[in-house]
Amino acid sequence: MKRLVGFIALVLTLAFAAAASGAIVTTADLQGRRITFDVRATAVDTDWYANVLRATAHGNEISDVTIRIVPDASIESLCGAAAAACYTRSVGRPTIMIPAGKNQFIEGTLIHEYGHHLDAMTPNPGIPELNGIPIWWQDRGMAALLASRQVAFDYSLGWAHSVAEIFADDYAYIHVGPSYHYGITWLSPPDDKLKADMFAALGGVPTEPLPAAPNAPLVVHRNGTLGARGTKSVPFGLLGPGRHVTFTATVSRATRKGVRARIQVVCNGTVAGTRTIGKGQKSRTLDLPNMGPGDCDARLVSAASVSLKYALKLQLAVEGEAFLR
Repeated sequence: MKRLVGFIALVLTLAFAAAASGAIVTTADLQGRRITFDVRATAVDTDWYANVLRATAHGNEISDVTIRIVPDASIESLCGAAAAACYTRSVGRPTIMIPAGKNQFIEGTLIHEYGHHLDAMTPNPGIPELNGIPIWWQDRGMAALLASRQVAFDYSLGWAHSVAEIFADDYAYIHVGPSYHYGITWLSPPDDKLKADMFAALGGVPTEPLPAAPNAPLVVHRNGTLGARGTKSVPFGLLGPGRHVTFTATVSRATRKGVRARIQVVCNGTVAGTRTIGKGQKSRTLDLPNMGPGDCDARLVSAASVSLKYALKLQLAVEGEAFLR
């Protein structure tokens, strides 16, 4: 999975526009290899997604994966609470779960998830999967990092120290460049040598540029039920300064008195804003201009002794323009 706005985790247990829900749409890359979409959202331009994949370094493995396009609100149940997308091989055919939309964040997220698929389908003899590709393993010095317990094949050391996530973020970065929200903060992004070696091993630099991605605000919806005095958190990252964060929470059940819940945005360990949802109130909004950079999360914290149904909306933008990374 790719965690929201640059925080990532991988699940291995878990050419035209399509407007119909539940449609299987097939197209081809520039070499005629099949690309398969399973469209479970409305008004989806599958050709845009296909053009993203056409502009990435790949091989025959592209015909072995299904890209399932779903409503953003479905991602949490499919991929996990902190995920923006995910890759799974648990149900037979490899599948990428990606939200519907057309923006820079989805573009980078799709490439990251495809990096997991490429990793899974590329052998690196003698090394447990997932392990990237051989030249990447060598250039990154992964054997030494593994021996010194700085990386792991699972998430025991945290997401940013997962071998699979480092490779997938490196793969996304060599295609997107510095505008990509590179989440491996303890390593430098791929340098020119690593980038050249990866492209050479993967068949060369793509001949097609990445398609235009509207620089629209990133909007995330989450719905569910929060237990008594529980907390729901939506993590996100802000790459640079001047970001505008808007967070709205709506809760369903009323209490006779007092505060039912509060909403907060916390960045770099500091509370940037808070609002209470009190008696007779159902919805509150935090509007926070001039934020970032930072590692943040938006929280709904229940003060009620009963469960609350909630609907959350998180929007990220740049002051005066749209923002995704």
